Amino acid sequence: MKKIGCFISNGFNMLTLSRLSAVLDLANSIRMKKKRYQLILLSSKGGTVYSACQLPVESSITTSKSLIMLNSLFIMENLENFHPAWNNAASADLQNDSNHKVKYLGIEPVTIKGLTSPLFFLASLEEEAKLYHLSTFDSAMPNVNFKKESVLIFNNHVWAASGHWAGIDLILTFIEEESGAAEAMQLMNIVERLFNKYENNSQLAVLENFSCHGNSERINLSLRYIRQNLCNTVTITQLAELANLSARQFSRLFKEETSTSPAKAIAQIRAEVARNHVIQGRLSLDKIASLCGFSGVKGMRRAFLKFYGESPCNFRIK
Repeated sequence: MKKIGCFISNGFNMLTLSRLSAVLDLANSIRMKKKRYQLILLSSKGGTVYSACQLPVESSITTSKSLIMLNSLFIMENLENFHPAWNNAASADLQNDSNHKVKYLGIEPVTIKGLTSPLFFLASLEEEAKLYHLSTFDSAMPNVNFKKESVLIFNNHVWAASGHWAGIDLILTFIEEESGAAEAMQLMNIVERLFNKYENNSQLAVLENFSCHGNSERINLSLRYIRQNLCNTVTITQLAELANLSARQFSRLFKEETSTSPAKAIAQIRAEVARNHVIQGRLSLDKIASLCGFSGVKGMRRAFLKFYGESPCNFRIK
């Protein structure tokens, strides 16, 4: 089981923590027989830590020994830790979730030889008779703004995200790095439905549009297969075999029920899902192109121009 540490301090955002833990619960529930992730709450001194609404949670003390036993570490932002007095500007930053996205901050240098933990660079921060505080991590990672950013550290690589969705965004990043894009996409689809994170879920809208014209389970099954395998090559032969039909029979039936060809449907679904990701702004264009099965950003750009008459950059600017 992979151990994921979450460092919190008094005044932490309970909403961020609850969403983070919910995604890990979902990830474990997908594989009921083999639970993969364990969340461990850490704090400077251990014991009871209070959220911003004074809700108590129990935590373990953070030491170099506890850190090197982890597979990854999530360090939660804490506005109160830096600004005990609230002000309008700080509140506006915390409430503004429209710009949430994951930033890759690079790889931290190895500072201790002989350690194999993905968090070994943090172990050197602990000094004799001193404790880990949020300010300790702040000093070690000056390119992170812990006033409004939470951080994920995995294999000494560092990512940051802000807003109430930081927990979900960073855990999905961890799962993608640890288990691959396909599994992360599957989990993200579940999260989107449960949390209704995005105002316009283009991916589901397109599928529903196709499904409402389908009269057979064979076609609906093929549509679900397309959706679940966007990051892979999807061929008519694969879809026909799934429907237990010849490629010719499948193409004819698909056209009858959806008013479009399988190839066009695949292309349109890829473009719709990519457009949704571009609008959200959480991922880079390179990552979106890869997740949606395009050969690269240029291929995705051609699809956008074909279906929408605009490039992905124009959608992101909007």
